[in-house]
Amino acid sequence: MNDRQNAKLNMAQRVSDTCKRYKDEYKGLPAVVSAVAALNKDIENIRELLKERAEVNVSAATLAKRTAEKNMIVPCVKMANALYIIGFIHKNQELITLYGSSEYSFYSLTNNATLALAKRVLNLSKKYAEQLEEYGINSEKINETEKAITEFQSLIAKPMDKIGERKQKTTNLVQLFAKLDATFYDYLDRAIILFKHSSPNFYGEYRTARNIIFQNEGKSKKK
Repeated sequence: MNDRQNAKLNMAQRVSDTCKRYKDEYKGLPAVVSAVAALNKDIENIRELLKERAEVNVSAATLAKRTAEKNMIVPCVKMANALYIIGFIHKNQELITLYGSSEYSFYSLTNNATLALAKRVLNLSKKYAEQLEEYGINSEKINETEKAITEFQSLIAKPMDKIGERKQKTTNLVQLFAKLDATFYDYLDRAIILFKHSSPNFYGEYRTARNIIFQNEGKSKKK
């Protein structure tokens, strides 16, 4: 929540507290009672959404992710280099393209690109599993690498889901503040005029809570 939204929520709470103190003044006016109820519901909805959004944890790269990434990259680099040698010996262009594979070349990519490269190496390793055994890379190591890739994929997918969820809640928050504005401008700010003379204390405290300057009122007095 930005500073403006925070200030607006605090203002709304001050108005709500004021209305609560003067509830006997408007209890016989259904329209005002409904407007105050709408205000309290708006505040409740905003606070609830803020709580939900705060619980959406979008953390930076965690230790678990870095560990999974290393567990994936280290064996993939060994596989890629072994596959390149096999490709060079047998003039296999599919494998020769793995030339220059290193941990740096993996780490320098984005998460999704690193994952794609690791999957490519894994698929080629399965395809040329028999030849890789000569380089100490057996089916067990290939399976372990596949598990590491799956683990890394699950860890980078979760933050993206969280980011999407947090963005949606931020959009919803904007909509709730728009609803709060409508409650004030369309109902409460108009209704409070009814109490200017009948309940000047309520009227004055409402104005103070809202921090509204009625410029038009001043102009009318001059006239």
